Amino acid sequence: MVHDAQPDTGTVTDLLDRLAARTPTPAGGSVAALCTAQAAALVAMVARYCELPDLVERADRLVVRSQQLMVDDERAFAAVAEAWARPRGVPSEDEQRRAVVSTALLGASEPQAQVVETAVEVLVLIDRLRPAAKAGLLADLVAAGEVARAGCAIARMNVGSNLRGLPESDDRSRLLRRMGVTKERD
Repeated sequence: MVHDAQPDTGTVTDLLDRLAARTPTPAGGSVAALCTAQAAALVAMVARYCELPDLVERADRLVVRSQQLMVDDERAFAAVAEAWARPRGVPSEDEQRRAVVSTALLGASEPQAQVVETAVEVLVLIDRLRPAAKAGLLADLVAAGEVARAGCAIARMNVGSNLRGLPESDDRSRLLRRMGVTKERD
């Protein structure tokens, strides 16, 4: 049995069972953060073999940050599910429902934006480690890079999906800029 870093969160099997369940969380956002955590963990392992303690420390921090982003994403998207569950069709409450859903979707985008930023940090560490890594460790760096890019792509897609139908706002524009999107696309 392989346990997660935090003993109260269960096993990897428990996480997979939760992912497979018909529930709104965990879902793709958690997977994006998990990809980033796995990539950072591989980087930490390679840095340990290369005896580069400053890179070990940075990678370990990215693992912890990514694990927290899994939790943050699950909480944020639970708020989206709760907002979507509000009753529809009551004209006096429809505008309030739309506002609550919009606020929740904007909030759910923040952990995903941080996943993208964290994945980019992992990729920077991979570039720094590559020259020091022995041949046997290069495959681990390639794996870390691919998994980090996957997490980044998933998180960017989630942000885009969350923000697509929201009205223009400074917060929405800031999040899109952080994702590298400078103008709206149809």
